[in-house]
Amino acid sequence: MLVSEAINDFKQYTEITKSIGTQDYYRFYLNIINDELGSQDCSSITNKIILALIMKRKNINPSVSNSTLNKVVMTLKTVVKYATGIEIKFAKLREQKKIIPTVSFKTSNRIFEYYQKNMRDKNTFRNYVFLKLLLDTGLRLSEITNIKLYDIDFSTSSIHVKVTKTDVDRYVCFTKSTRDLMKRYVVSNSIKDYIFYDFKTGNKMTTSSVESFVYRLKIKLKIEENITPHKWRHTFATNFLKKGGDLETLRLLLGHSNLKTTQKYLHLSKGDIISNYMDIMK
Repeated sequence: MLVSEAINDFKQYTEITKSIGTQDYYRFYLNIINDELGSQDCSSITNKIILALIMKRKNINPSVSNSTLNKVVMTLKTVVKYATGIEIKFAKLREQKKIIPTVSFKTSNRIFEYYQKNMRDKNTFRNYVFLKLLLDTGLRLSEITNIKLYDIDFSTSSIHVKVTKTDVDRYVCFTKSTRDLMKRYVVSNSIKDYIFYDFKTGNKMTTSSVESFVYRLKIKLKIEENITPHKWRHTFATNFLKKGGDLETLRLLLGHSNLKTTQKYLHLSKGDIISNYMDIMK
């Protein structure tokens, strides 16, 4: 069986058994594998071929992390095992533990000030609400793009998240300022179904369309730091803990099934470390 055929079988399997969020997660890595190894026979995948794939990914993007490369290899192993029963033996690359990057307060303020001055444009208004809600909730892209009007309870400033990566419903909350902004957005655009949609096509926003508007924003405002959508999720989690939030509540809000996954947010920024040191040693 060719790798491309195994990928098709695996896609059918995930469409039936996995959440939309999980399907979105696999899609990126499956495309890479299909482009690079689609014509290979599953039984011919050796460590040498996998190493060649890793080296090619590094040549394309020298800054690619071992974590990302491990996800490519793990997806390949999962696909081949599901479709053929063949178990590929390949040792996991060592991953460097890094401080989770966040969107700085200065940058988020700059972005929101820009949006506040351009709210007459409905696309700009929508994008403003999107990022405000992302920062308030820490939702994944596949989760926030699937929110519908009836999922939102404005009286309690909460959202019933039904499309999740883990297939487990959960509730998230948002602030009063975001609630007021969302109410205005819903009324002015006569929202009846999906909260965030493409005004031209009438279809809900896709993860790629969100990534595109965030990238255009970065270019327009000449922002040097990374402001990818997932970084806003990291920022929410970090802010929640800095303000005294507990790990178990954060785990439930983020939709993690394991507390160990949430614990990665127990980090201090360089500024925090210096500030804490000076307070203690002064």
